[in-house]
Amino acid sequence: MKDELGKAIGARLKQLRVKAGLSLNELASRSGVSRAMIGRIERAESSATAALLGKLCAALDVTLSAVIGLTDRPPERLTRKADQPVWRDPETGYRRRHASALNAASGIEIIMVELPKGKHVSYSPWGRRAYTQQLLLLQGQLTVFVGEKRFDLDEGDCLDFDVMRPVSFENSGRAPANYMIVVRHS
Repeated sequence: MKDELGKAIGARLKQLRVKAGLSLNELASRSGVSRAMIGRIERAESSATAALLGKLCAALDVTLSAVIGLTDRPPERLTRKADQPVWRDPETGYRRRHASALNAASGIEIIMVELPKGKHVSYSPWGRRAYTQQLLLLQGQLTVFVGEKRFDLDEGDCLDFDVMRPVSFENSGRAPANYMIVVRHS
């Protein structure tokens, strides 16, 4: 499934780039990701890190879920765990499982994340299409930086924040940090 997801991510990025009327050079300029790397990701010759995907999605004005998650969903509301796409950052081991695709009626999607101990993931500001997130820490410890503000979370803590500023997630605990993100689109 990993190779299939990599191919699907590459194809979806290319589809979104073409739909936006952008050349590889234009997307590279907007995102700060090299033209060569974008081409390798689109051809599934290279796996993108979370930071790279974040930059590309921000430049394309789409969410990570639009690229990684369930895009074509039947009208039924049940998504079995076995059918939920899981993406792993090749650099950090960060795992992202899309439990629920974006629901047009509610504007909500649910993502389960596992961040290995000693690892961090950073995202640039998201661009024009702002949205908010609520993060519920299920297990472990997690430090979240939203812009310059630092939040130290323990199990059960919930943080509400937007993506208009840089956001970083850091696990300096002794075990993986498992958390749920509920994304609210306006």
